[in-house]
Amino acid sequence: MTRGANDHPGGSALSQGVIEEVGKIGRADILVGIPSYGDSETIAHVITTAGEGMDRYYPGLKGVIVNAYSADDADKTTHQAALDAPVPPGIEKIVAHYSGLAGKGSAFRMIFEIADRLGARIVVTLDADLRSIKPTWIKLLADPVFKLNYGFVTPYYLRHKHDGTITNSIVYPLTRALYGRRVRQPIGGEFCFTGALAKIYAHQQVWNTDIARFGIDVWMTTTAITEGFRLAQASMGVKLHDDKDPSSDLMPMFKQVTGTLFKLMGENEVRWMAVGSSEDVFIYGPQRRVREPKGKDAKPVKLLAHFRAGWREHQAFLRHYLSPANYNGLAVVADTPDDAFHFPEELWARIVYDFAVAYNFSGEDPELIVGYLTPIYYGRTASFVLEAAGMSDVMVEALIEGQARLYEDNKDYLIKRWTQAKQAATERNRI
Repeated sequence: MTRGANDHPGGSALSQGVIEEVGKIGRADILVGIPSYGDSETIAHVITTAGEGMDRYYPGLKGVIVNAYSADDADKTTHQAALDAPVPPGIEKIVAHYSGLAGKGSAFRMIFEIADRLGARIVVTLDADLRSIKPTWIKLLADPVFKLNYGFVTPYYLRHKHDGTITNSIVYPLTRALYGRRVRQPIGGEFCFTGALAKIYAHQQVWNTDIARFGIDVWMTTTAITEGFRLAQASMGVKLHDDKDPSSDLMPMFKQVTGTLFKLMGENEVRWMAVGSSEDVFIYGPQRRVREPKGKDAKPVKLLAHFRAGWREHQAFLRHYLSPANYNGLAVVADTPDDAFHFPEELWARIVYDFAVAYNFSGEDPELIVGYLTPIYYGRTASFVLEAAGMSDVMVEALIEGQARLYEDNKDYLIKRWTQAKQAATERNRI
């Protein structure tokens, strides 16, 4: 176990102390990486449970657990809890702070490099705030890679209907429409992938962007798709973790995840332009009915207040970059009283497409553009919360699937707007 020194040689993400510790370990067959920030109440449980899963299901494989924590972690007890967490004999543990921009992606960069240096065949990542993790989660995530020759595995689990609003409203449907793969949790936090993919991740020069923050998960998923790795999903049951209120906790995450999505659209234009429809992704493990998960209910009144304030402030921008039909539709939504509020799903999908085009071709500051979308996301989330009131989580899942189909149905609209904006930007640059 180690906490790395502050010197990072040769552009490495690792301190000299961590490099020496990795050298002593020598190799790994399976590596579990856990990024953390202020997770003192849960980190030991996650580490110990992961160790039990590695020992129980892969006893013949050399196992290593890596906890990458923030050096400026306000909760200084987190890394100590990680150091003290017991693991089965024979499983190595590295606990060290990451370098670079503060964020989850920088922690992942450290995990990728350690996996690459150790020659890990299988890499599993877990969120540090998990409360529902079981040893079987390691098997469910790793088996498709270890036994079935899949290259990248995402989680497939039941979440509270107000949990995962960024995934449900934009990341899942947009990833599905663009790349043709129905990956239900593209930013789920729990992943498994091959050592070959870990090497690709480790050697990308993206660590001064939002990928070093909350953009990391969607970048990993998109890269796995565009690099041609076989995808699978692991049926994990219920995910319980620290609750986040979409009306107050998720603004930085929304901006960074959405900005990364839009940026990747520009980089992968040739790939997604050629995709005409989507297909299911194999799900590993039993898909049995489970109890509906607990979670924090969102507050539509607070969400609506954010939406209306953003509409008042950003109308000039919205009029310029939304299509006339979408601007007028949004104006109708903004004028609807709270007790009758409804934000149509198809209008939301087309507005997201307008923003993706503006992000890539308007010449405006991309961060500002995503900032203009944020209050509109609050409005769509408020509408979703109102629609889902009284529904079971199974019924809500049908709503989410319907919205995803609308993203696909409107992809021709995206391509038309994208092509026109790209041509206009090219002409501007010639002047």
